[in-house]
Amino acid sequence: MRLGDGRTDCTILVDDRPLAAVAGETVAATLMAHGLAEQSVGPGGEPRGLFCGMGVCHDCLVAIDGRAGQRSCLVTVTPGMVVRRKTSPRTDLAGLADLAPLPAGPIPLETVGLAVVGAGPGGLAAAIAAAEAGVAVVVLDERPKPGGQYYKQPAARPALADDAQFAAGRRLIERAQAAGVVFRLGTLCWGAVRGEDGVELELYAEGRFVRLLAGRLVVATGAYERSQAVPGWTLPGVMTTGACQTLVRSGAVAPGRRVLFAGNGPLHLQTATEVIVAGGTVAAVAELAAPLAALRAGLAMAAASPGLAARGLAGIARLRAAGVPLLWRHGLRRIEGEGRAERAVLAPLGPDGRFLEGRDVTIEADAVCLGVGFAPSSELPRLLGCAHEVPPGGTHAEVRRGDDGGTSLPDVWVVGEAGGFGGAQIAEAQGRLAGLAAARSLGRTAPADPRAVGALARARRFQHALWRAFAVPPAPVPDDAVVACRCEGATFGRLRAVARDEAVPDVASLKRLTRAGMGRCQGRYCAAHLAAIVPDRPAGEADLTAPQMPLKPVPVAALAVEKPEWGGHRRALLPPDRAGDAEPLPISEADTVVIGAGVAGLSTAYYLARAGREVVVLDAGRPNAMASGGNAGSLHVQLLSFDFGAKAEAGGSPALRTLPLQRDSVRLWRDLERETGRDFEIAVTGGLMVAETEADLRFLEAKTALERSVGIDSTVIGPADLACLEPGIADRFLGAAWCPEEGKINPLVATPGILAGARAAGARVFDRTIVRALERHGPGFLVSTNRGTIRAGRVVNAAGAFASRIGAMLGLDVPVFGAPLQMIVTEPAAPTVKALVAHADRHLTLKQASNGSFIIGGGWTAGLDPVHHRPRPLRESLEGNLWIAQHVVPSLRKLHVLRSWAAMNINIDGAPILGEHPLAPGFYLAVTSNGYTLGPMVGAITADLVARGRTDRDIAPFAIERFAGASPT
Repeated sequence: MRLGDGRTDCTILVDDRPLAAVAGETVAATLMAHGLAEQSVGPGGEPRGLFCGMGVCHDCLVAIDGRAGQRSCLVTVTPGMVVRRKTSPRTDLAGLADLAPLPAGPIPLETVGLAVVGAGPGGLAAAIAAAEAGVAVVVLDERPKPGGQYYKQPAARPALADDAQFAAGRRLIERAQAAGVVFRLGTLCWGAVRGEDGVELELYAEGRFVRLLAGRLVVATGAYERSQAVPGWTLPGVMTTGACQTLVRSGAVAPGRRVLFAGNGPLHLQTATEVIVAGGTVAAVAELAAPLAALRAGLAMAAASPGLAARGLAGIARLRAAGVPLLWRHGLRRIEGEGRAERAVLAPLGPDGRFLEGRDVTIEADAVCLGVGFAPSSELPRLLGCAHEVPPGGTHAEVRRGDDGGTSLPDVWVVGEAGGFGGAQIAEAQGRLAGLAAARSLGRTAPADPRAVGALARARRFQHALWRAFAVPPAPVPDDAVVACRCEGATFGRLRAVARDEAVPDVASLKRLTRAGMGRCQGRYCAAHLAAIVPDRPAGEADLTAPQMPLKPVPVAALAVEKPEWGGHRRALLPPDRAGDAEPLPISEADTVVIGAGVAGLSTAYYLARAGREVVVLDAGRPNAMASGGNAGSLHVQLLSFDFGAKAEAGGSPALRTLPLQRDSVRLWRDLERETGRDFEIAVTGGLMVAETEADLRFLEAKTALERSVGIDSTVIGPADLACLEPGIADRFLGAAWCPEEGKINPLVATPGILAGARAAGARVFDRTIVRALERHGPGFLVSTNRGTIRAGRVVNAAGAFASRIGAMLGLDVPVFGAPLQMIVTEPAAPTVKALVAHADRHLTLKQASNGSFIIGGGWTAGLDPVHHRPRPLRESLEGNLWIAQHVVPSLRKLHVLRSWAAMNINIDGAPILGEHPLAPGFYLAVTSNGYTLGPMVGAITADLVARGRTDRDIAPFAIERFAGASPT
């Protein structure tokens, strides 16, 4: 409902219904003003609504003027705007407009002395200090107005007249403008990379991408609110307290007729007071902390900041005067309602933080505001490689920084809550110190500011006392039925069961198995839950899931830039061995040791264990964590475009000889699915390689003729048959190679299924076990690891990209190279493409997963991050990969990229290396090529060779003797 004078000045159309609105307010504010809390749907089609209010959660997605996937909390109203609320988890592309025009050429590069990301108190203070010292400053912010969460400015007539906080923010903004600071609002910083000349920021605004090269960078991205996960917390009408405050302060809109606040911290009391002052109704405020603790810390707060302490006490008095129940030491048990929040059930807490049974309190409320602290929006400094650490018992990383926000990188400063929560006063003081430091580093004269140093110290003392006042014991453990991942719908029960039944030790493995953290918010709301469930709690930043570009969803179309392509994989240096000591292995000898717990190694162990052989698997990381878990899940049976013709390695003949193995390996995948009793999400849909020119058609005719010569069912079809099979493919294509035996699989569940089957058959798998030396010991080997030494009768080298490193330990040249490749995932869409799609002359593999997302790959190279040396996507490859994808399937221009990832792939000569090494009896090679498809076949062949001394297949073409220097002399 509208607060203040309630006046409106324009009309928009929502689901064909005209609604009165205020130009410049957010679409979310208009919808909430009319009681339309249901704005979108969750992954199961259940109603969702505004939750975070700051563009993080993506629960408020609507279509605006025909463009899908727009966040109603960030898009501002313009007269005549047409809005449609989302009614399906999968976007129906029919009738929608492209999200952005295709770039006319390369994405332009602009330069600036200092870029500040975030226009809140810290960012504004940093910009002012640097600009007044003579630095050219650009401030970037995703929101439509500067001020951030604390100094958020009103869209039109504020409901809170003469508000001091509005005025203070306005003065800061005006001072920045007077100093010459350039504001670029409504601008998403979705990625960044450091170079020799500074930090390149990847930006998106108003339908186009821009690259900004900054000599120096201040990150002031703030924090986002964490809320308690309880039954009903995904209902429309349930939101963070910060989202409620934004509605009230910026939009003069109350989130409901009766508003309940529940959680921990002073923001609830402040926002409840603002709702009352603006004319709304507060049903109650439930605080987890005890009032006695607040009284004890009150003197310390008053000493550090008398003004802030007095404002807090005045707010409590205002609430009491309005008759608002203040329920100290009460927690939220659940939220109830049909389709939206209608009531909440609270209960008092005992000293151990558990609910006191039999004392429930039910509060009627159609808006429930939650919050139990904050998490830093630190994705940007983590992406750049700033040193971070995880607080003891924590579930997030905090940047290491000085008082001025200086980080381990000399050109990057992180101020305010982006590095750890501390309040607006800390952010503003630290921002000023950072701006002065950045100016000095650019050669400007910027004297020290003792006042800012003193203000920072006082603000820290106040915050320390404040959170002593609001200290609480651990929250009750959520029930199994409660949703933990808002984006993917995974429940706590699902996460716990997978962690328990699959013996999942770490966050990344649990994420891969459950998809929690893979949705639009990229784990911001569920990563802490995953970290609390796994037995190996994060000890450092590397134990958390790595941020990747884009940091938030961006339109496919705006990033699609045609790029020159290459023939073959780009080889890269392997990351160094950085593992420390771990607990000793419980074994000292084994019949067979398999090195590598990817699909090839685990398949080998599975078949060996099934044959009754003793087998131990060692992996430097976690099972399925490298190429096997990071591939796109294509089941290839025909040659890829770069495996035939002029682009092919070794003339293409090694890849051609591999095709029968790939075909039969797809059948083995089916057998493994049945034997393990798991659903690997296999779909043999057929594969198309599309031809754009007559030359492409001739290429495909020659390719399919060779494929048929080795027993592959592959033919060339014309444009009519292509349009019939896949109408979503652009009509510019003249035909395609059609291979009905190709398909797709989900490697996130398939490899763990083989792992479970191998363990059930008796294989023992040890992760975080790095092989550091391998030597002959009598008829067998000594395998030395960071966890001890194992005597092995036989060794299987299934180390993938690291196979060359293992071979070198025995003095053997194993010509395998690392090739970091990247993949891209879009938001889910209605069924559009069935087959596995490739291009005859371009690097592309494209398919639509069972959840509706498009998975886009095709061999585009990735890089390595600067700190942990993990594979990471590159902007240039994202551009080129997306260009060819939308060129083939034009409707992709209507979708957003949700995320990308990279993995260390394997480059040989187009074929696997199989068999016993002739120079090292008992040392077997099981290294795949052509991705995931061959895993089971490589395992079955290797197990036969180890267990029986022979295999029924002719593997001579795949022996290492084909390479010079590998044969006995």
